[in-house]
Amino acid sequence: MKIVVKISVSMYMVLFIALQIWCSFVTFHFPYNGIYLDTARTDEWIVSKLEANSTNDKIHIGDKVIAIDGKPPGEWSTVKRWNVVEKANTVVIGRDGVVDSIDLRTSRPALFDIISLAEEFVCLFMCVLLLVRESRSPSARLLAFSFLSAALIFMSLGASMRGDLIGKLMIASSMMVLPIVFLHFLVVFFKEKGDMELPKGHFKYLYGIAFLAFVLRGLYLFPSMAFVYRYDGSVTMGFFIIVISLNISLLATLFVKIRKAQTPLAGIIKSVFYSLLISFLPIICLSFLPQLIIGDWIFDPIYTSWLLLIFPITFSYLIASDQLYDIGLVVRRVLFACLMAVVPVSLFTGAFAIIFHGETNGKQILFVFLGSIFLLSAMLYAAEYWTTRLEPYLFPRKYVLKSALKKISKNLGTISSFRDLKDIILVDIVGTLQVTGGAIVFRHKNDMEIFCEGEVDTAEIQRLVNSSAMLDHPYFTFMEMNCHEEYTSYLIVTRKKTNTRISKEELQWLQLITSYLEVSMENVYLIRKLTGRLQQMVSHLPQEEHLWLRKVMFELQEEERVRIATDLHDTTMQDLFFLKRRLTSLAEKPSMRQEDREQLNSMNNFVEMINASLRQSCFELNPHLLKEVGLKQTLKTFVEKESYTTPFEISFRAEQISEIEGKDLPAKRHIFRIVQELLNNAKKHSQAANVSFHLWEEDHFFYLSYRDDGVGFHVKEEVAVEIAASGGMGLAYMRSRVLHVGGSFELETAEGEGTHILITIPTEEVMSA
Repeated sequence: MKIVVKISVSMYMVLFIALQIWCSFVTFHFPYNGIYLDTARTDEWIVSKLEANSTNDKIHIGDKVIAIDGKPPGEWSTVKRWNVVEKANTVVIGRDGVVDSIDLRTSRPALFDIISLAEEFVCLFMCVLLLVRESRSPSARLLAFSFLSAALIFMSLGASMRGDLIGKLMIASSMMVLPIVFLHFLVVFFKEKGDMELPKGHFKYLYGIAFLAFVLRGLYLFPSMAFVYRYDGSVTMGFFIIVISLNISLLATLFVKIRKAQTPLAGIIKSVFYSLLISFLPIICLSFLPQLIIGDWIFDPIYTSWLLLIFPITFSYLIASDQLYDIGLVVRRVLFACLMAVVPVSLFTGAFAIIFHGETNGKQILFVFLGSIFLLSAMLYAAEYWTTRLEPYLFPRKYVLKSALKKISKNLGTISSFRDLKDIILVDIVGTLQVTGGAIVFRHKNDMEIFCEGEVDTAEIQRLVNSSAMLDHPYFTFMEMNCHEEYTSYLIVTRKKTNTRISKEELQWLQLITSYLEVSMENVYLIRKLTGRLQQMVSHLPQEEHLWLRKVMFELQEEERVRIATDLHDTTMQDLFFLKRRLTSLAEKPSMRQEDREQLNSMNNFVEMINASLRQSCFELNPHLLKEVGLKQTLKTFVEKESYTTPFEISFRAEQISEIEGKDLPAKRHIFRIVQELLNNAKKHSQAANVSFHLWEEDHFFYLSYRDDGVGFHVKEEVAVEIAASGGMGLAYMRSRVLHVGGSFELETAEGEGTHILITIPTEEVMSA
């Protein structure tokens, strides 16, 4: 069976190539004459019509044709069949008793030949693309066949216009088949996409009519039956219009039925309906109907036929991408582009008509106007897309600022303390603007806080802020953010590293950044204020109430962590598990293409990465291994996993800690949280290259030593900052936990000398949460 199919495909390809060679030979070997004749008397042939596309202007209507390439007109093949002079190199005419020989040959191909060839290649490309990418889809195969029918029309157009018998048979038959295939395709497409059963019985009659017409066109072989051709054009165009009307009626019926339904199928029908109208109404209303009614078209079908490709290309997009685009938005954007183009094109066309007055006719001016409208509208329509795609190359500075704005706006959601403003926001601002330094200043009634990044003279900034002489400073750029009774905040940046001032575009970017920062800093300030009042309240509580409050806070934290971890495990992770199974089953289908299978496997790997990340998060929220393998092994597992994502080397050493291992689960959880917080602080603030943890027991005491070679800090300043941090994290958080279990907290640090923390917990008196 496969051999038979391959032989059939090969035969069709050979036939298609043979037809292509023949039609191309006729099109580019013979000139297009377009001279229609009529017999006034049996021995005279009079020019009755001249096609507008004809390249010769020396022949006029009413001229008598005496000879064609040395032969009498009645013996010329195209005259005998179609009453038209074609494939002729010379013609002898008589006018007012004067006989003249006219050379009809031209050295360049006609414009419509180039256009039809381009249209044919587009159709063939779409046909091959559909057959290669979507060969298993019945609707895609029918759509590919419709592209092939259109390609045959454009292929045979030049040969048909030159009176070639094969060309006329091909174009007339393909014109009748094309709308039937479209209609057949619609029925199959909606069955495939929406499981809609549409009537199919009429197709055998439509295909039967097309086949019968093809057989009757065999009469073209007999010159005596040439009168059949006189009606064939009208019959073909009429049949085309009728079947296209059936296509429109089908879509209109479906559109009316489900236009209010908010379903994907309703959107598909809407898009396809509009595409069908845009594709076929111009050629029907401006070419075929005028030809049938008045015997001439308003626009040559060679130009309006370009729009025919919109309809099948729309479906190709729907089938290949399996997604929908907003046809309404596309139409509105096209109309807007056309309106924008009307005024300049009208001025240009008017100037063209005035400058070349007397040398142009109405059709040429109309062509210039419509062609310019089309080109300018297409450029305006595509400008937004290409500007976005080429922005990194055309407007690199604008692209950098936009990317930085996205990054900063995203990072603002993670800010919980004023220190984060420096580490997250100021670093990006200084790096993006390429300035030597920047600062965020908080001016209170009695003092001032300055958070700096880079090279900044804090003393000069403090002097300027206090003196209010900062607006026109030649070196600093000041941006006021929040201003109320309790404090005023400023964003300050220095000059660029090239010693130039900030540009207007960068100033606008800074103003946008400050508008984002206003809300974030207000929130951080409120967090600091609330945390300070909470610390003050706690400090005035009696010792018993203080211990009770701390115990309740830790219990609430752990309960919420366990709840979140359980929810993630029972919902999101289970959903990901079933999604992975579904993707795996799809990838294992034998009908799946290799390209799609690879894409599904890639998606599966990505789902597995998300699942692994969630498992790690669940473990950090609820370290269940503490119960199963103990504190030492749990900490070792945690540190090993974290080492893959940290910017520094981690050393973990744990000796025998049997006494702490014998304590209850809440006590061990306290120690796990302390290690967790130490590692988090190291990742955020230490800038260290090496971090080490050492655990041991000695004389009924448990020791936890943390050491890094990072930047360190001033102890008093850091403690103040950390106490203000959101959620009670940081040093205050760790101290609180250590004190809760009856231990001690020792801190040794200085700027540039790293940090060493030693936590000591008595194993005999350790408290539970």
